[in-house]
Amino acid sequence: MTEKQALSERVTDLEATVEGLEARLEGATNRDIPLLKGTVRAVVGADIDAIGELPDAGRAFHREVATLGERVATVEEQVAAFGDVDAAKTTKAQKLAAICAFAQNKQHSQSTTVAVTAADIRGCVGVSRRYAYELIDDAAAEIDGARVREATSGQSGGAPKKKALLVDCEQVRTGDDGVNQFTTGGRDDEGAQTGTSMSEVS
Repeated sequence: MTEKQALSERVTDLEATVEGLEARLEGATNRDIPLLKGTVRAVVGADIDAIGELPDAGRAFHREVATLGERVATVEEQVAAFGDVDAAKTTKAQKLAAICAFAQNKQHSQSTTVAVTAADIRGCVGVSRRYAYELIDDAAAEIDGARVREATSGQSGGAPKKKALLVDCEQVRTGDDGVNQFTTGGRDDEGAQTGTSMSEVS
């Protein structure tokens, strides 16, 4: 075999290799890359036109997932702090925790203050009507951000209102970690004010 023939065979082999690579590249361009871009679009919920946009889209999606994970962890902490509102509350502190949790769940975006009636308290912690009214007074005295709304007859032109506990949901939400808590303030034997966080009583 002459040198010219050997060179011709090498060229033929290279042409076959190039044709094979072109076929594979065409398959990737026409099928694999669009499929990959479509999959990433569906996952991250973003418009991706060029393959170079995929890394930024992936990083943005990762940040969003991390943020959502932090929010879920915060909600889990709130649930743990509140305890099970439907469960029986044996101590007064647990009952007050359940009342505050009820107020938080009842809150509407228009107002941070929620009125919790004796009927609400009876359904929330399963106590008698008389004790529900006692808990209204106790909660107002012991919880920062709670006060009593006395009953009104409506004679001054407004609608009559029953006695209720007004809970300022923003004021009872304390702590830099965003966990909803409340503080009960009582008096110890020496007259000093004491406090119990909701995470300690629920």
